[in-house]
Amino acid sequence: MAARYRCPFENLVILDFKTTCEENNYDYLTEIIQISATVLNIRDKVIVKRRSDIQTFVRPVINPLLSEYCAQMTGIDQNTINTADTFPVVYNQFVAWLQEHNFQERSFAFVCENSQNMWRYAQYQFLLLDQALPAMFRQWISLEVAFRDLFPGRTCDHLPGETLVEKTSNHYNIEFTGNEHYAMDKSFFLAKVTKRILDDNNLITVNQNFRCFAGKRTVPLNVDPNWKTNFQSAMLVIERMLPLVFAYARNYFPDESFGKCFFCRQQSDVCTGLDNEQYPDELFEQLVEPSVFAIAARLVDDDDEE
Repeated sequence: MAARYRCPFENLVILDFKTTCEENNYDYLTEIIQISATVLNIRDKVIVKRRSDIQTFVRPVINPLLSEYCAQMTGIDQNTINTADTFPVVYNQFVAWLQEHNFQERSFAFVCENSQNMWRYAQYQFLLLDQALPAMFRQWISLEVAFRDLFPGRTCDHLPGETLVEKTSNHYNIEFTGNEHYAMDKSFFLAKVTKRILDDNNLITVNQNFRCFAGKRTVPLNVDPNWKTNFQSAMLVIERMLPLVFAYARNYFPDESFGKCFFCRQQSDVCTGLDNEQYPDELFEQLVEPSVFAIAARLVDDDDEE
């Protein structure tokens, strides 16, 4: 084991969100219903339990009733959601928790399973509130990318398992206990995987962040008529709808890069992500039906709703 972890941060906060959802419907306005975080202390090389874990439920306001599919998949019951606080309250509690444990913005980084937590869930939640995405959510460590980069060709497709949890569990012989769709179980397991990667003397640092402009969005997209029920097609559509696009950050320096757009280099109070710099007129023109996802977050102009 290396004398010191190869990581430029004092702590890693392994973060996982769960959201409202419907089976086979990706044109759905997702609201965060669970936030869980597990802390990995870099200096002491330990996963800090109990006092530093956070597990919070969130009451959705647009679709307050969980679908049967969502409740069964996550294991979260309606009564738990009914008594929870709404996202603005929970977010303030989360910020207070970070401050209580002295997690200063540039001294820690979030670790997420992949880009979905920040790009699709956090970004959309703040759009629903018509608020700029906070600077601390503008960069993160994708564990999927970090794990994939360990292998030739930067791919782990050859490993057994369908999901990252299954692949890392098999590869490192780390047993997953609980429900993969329950945020606390997921974040604790991902913390163990992150620690194992660091134990093997591998570098862990920010590898994804946001940008307001992406060349791939300038290429015309032929929208799949069945995009609402096809995950891959839906992600291509949502990538055009959401203002911010995630990018791979191969060189990240906390003091210089924190909170900045990877394209325009402006801080999050200037490049807020509230307006789409590449508004997809041609995409909305192709939609047979208006997008519930886009309308709820005001991502579509009034003329395109008609």
